[in-house]
Amino acid sequence: MYEDGARKKYMYPIYAIRVFFNFIKCSFKYDTYHFHFGHSLLPWNLDLPFLKLLKKNIFFEFHGSDVRQESIAYRMNHYWREVGLTNEERLRTRMLKLGKYAKAFIIHDDELLPHFTAELQPYIVPLRIEPDRFTPKYPNPDKKKVTIVHAPSNRGVKGTSYIHKAVENLKEKYDIEYILVENMTQDEAFKEYQKADIIVDQILGGSYGVFAIEAMAMGKPVITYITEQMQKTFPDELPIVSASPLNIETEIEKLILDGQRRYDLGVEGRKYIEIYHDCKKNGRIIGRIYEGKAKKATGKDAFEEVKEL
Repeated sequence: MYEDGARKKYMYPIYAIRVFFNFIKCSFKYDTYHFHFGHSLLPWNLDLPFLKLLKKNIFFEFHGSDVRQESIAYRMNHYWREVGLTNEERLRTRMLKLGKYAKAFIIHDDELLPHFTAELQPYIVPLRIEPDRFTPKYPNPDKKKVTIVHAPSNRGVKGTSYIHKAVENLKEKYDIEYILVENMTQDEAFKEYQKADIIVDQILGGSYGVFAIEAMAMGKPVITYITEQMQKTFPDELPIVSASPLNIETEIEKLILDGQRRYDLGVEGRKYIEIYHDCKKNGRIIGRIYEGKAKKATGKDAFEEVKEL
């Protein structure tokens, strides 16, 4: 253990030099920079003043906890109190700093909008994947033993304890296989997802994310918690089953008892992601943002813009 620590200490200067030279190379090679999670080419965003000086176009895309402030999030969705969030003063300070250098900010839906000041209002571009990478395997509506899959990247954030309890209660009445996907490679995890008749993502967050989209791309019915406020901002045909800790057992049971609905939701989910979450279509929206030709649409309008492409 001591040797590992000493080795890391020895290697750090080499790593720092490599990072710095990568920054130099990139600063001459590219004109547009699209960063994620508030990070950039150098630690502490030390590169931003230099990129700005070189008249580079800088964009930041945020995904959730990298911008979500606790006092705002708690008002919108009380379940965030169970999760706990990052210090909001630090987040606000960082956002103001990044705003001095960024040409624009990007988020995925309306959920994060209240976390930005009027001067820093972002563009909304729906989450995106490559649909062709996913082969849909729709649930067999006549299957008697139902397979439920849950893949928590963070058990506390996903509400895993509530999901466990609901499934254990339902096992007393129905023939269920419950697969918990953790500590697997992506290929191993995808093989487990393909077995699912029902995929439960999260029941606390209030919106849907990448895993829900990937599950729909695989033709699986998805359960995840979406607040009433957020449901109004998504396309009417969103085929996700919304469930919270209060009704997760009931919603799973409904799908267990209705094989045809499981199948129909799988088919509808695949169509939904092809319309709204195809990376090629959304990439055209991002291209407009780079060019300064995009409009700052919100809610259903942001999704409708993608649908029309």
